[in-house]
Amino acid sequence: MTLSSSTTPDDAPHDRPAPKAEARRRAFGRLALRERASGAARTGTASATIAGEAGVAGTDRAPTVSFLTLVLSHYRIPFHTIVRDILAEHGVNYRLIYSDPVGSDAKKGDTLELPWAVKIPVKRIPIPGGELYWQNALAATRGSALTVISQENKLLVNYLLQARYLLSGSRLAFFGHGKNYQANRPDGWREKLKAQLATRVHWWFAYTPGVKKIVEDYGFPGERITVNYNSIDTGALKGQLEAVTAEDIAAQKAALGIASDNIAIYIGGMYQEKRLPFLIEAAERIRETVPDFHLVMVGSGSHSEIAQIAAASCDYIHFLGPRFGREKATLLKMAKAFVMPGLVGLAIIDSFAAGCPMVTTNVPYHSPEIEYLSDGENGLITSDPENVADYADAVAALLTDDALQARLADGARASVEDYTIERMARNFAEGVLAAIS
Repeated sequence: MTLSSSTTPDDAPHDRPAPKAEARRRAFGRLALRERASGAARTGTASATIAGEAGVAGTDRAPTVSFLTLVLSHYRIPFHTIVRDILAEHGVNYRLIYSDPVGSDAKKGDTLELPWAVKIPVKRIPIPGGELYWQNALAATRGSALTVISQENKLLVNYLLQARYLLSGSRLAFFGHGKNYQANRPDGWREKLKAQLATRVHWWFAYTPGVKKIVEDYGFPGERITVNYNSIDTGALKGQLEAVTAEDIAAQKAALGIASDNIAIYIGGMYQEKRLPFLIEAAERIRETVPDFHLVMVGSGSHSEIAQIAAASCDYIHFLGPRFGREKATLLKMAKAFVMPGLVGLAIIDSFAAGCPMVTTNVPYHSPEIEYLSDGENGLITSDPENVADYADAVAALLTDDALQARLADGARASVEDYTIERMARNFAEGVLAAIS
């Protein structure tokens, strides 16, 4: 999912957040702008040299856990901030290591600086059919009680860190999907390499229970896999949704020329896997059943022209481009259905937060978070991904059946409490403590 298109990126019972966690979330906007005095003592600043940081890792009385990521996406900052606080309470330093975005990542505009994190150089290496990245993180992670890395073949330093683990026992963990859910060739050499390397670590942090099953099938012991329940911080969106008034919704509908309540919304990146032509064809069919139906399309990407052309030719399709903050919240609140017939990832969390049930299809390349959608409970999944009529019928039913709409909306709102950023951070921190024990 293209993050410039919405607040989410596109890759279990919940204990309600404690007041302290809620306070951390509310303070997030300030955390990225200033470094707390205690932060430098624990993990160093972004301007610290790598040599100095390596010395900290090897000499601090408290153990240091390093998390290496290629770029620091804005939606991950609350997660890392909460993890850092939890581990500090247990006497563990948390060092986040990242690089400035390059190549296609630099165009997204979805990264931020974090004063207490450590920034290192990165080199992009174009190759036929893709690209590789070199981050020299060997010194920055030396002496760490545990180093956590993303499971991506394109990250060259991963191979050296895995060799160091195998030769010296320097503990290493993977954080990721277990496989590429959108691989063009699931049986190709890239996925075979990923499967072979998946077991050459000390610990695993799996996005979802389904990812845990994938990693276990590779032969990795289940007792050394932590399920994070990958999520995003919905605090700001929930606050914005609560602030939306009936007058706000009426004004937004008037601005779009919509007099109906039968509105479906698409919010997300606009690229091939999102299946916009399928959605537009479905909209035509829905309109035959529900004459006052309107489709609002929010986002941008390489296929946004498809949405623009459809909106120019159909008065019931509205293309708005990217929308954020209160405007996005108003659009979500005025819709009865969140339509996404293609790839579903963390957008499902926005659907839950808004109580706007998602309708998707059973395509084989959803991201792991599709596991959060329970068909008939908090959203709908049509079984045949190529059957436009079935998809249109499902959306039409959700729009016109008040009982179904109410049940699924209640299920969606309940589900957002199952997948919070606080729970994800807590699970990850507990896994870290187990991995270094």
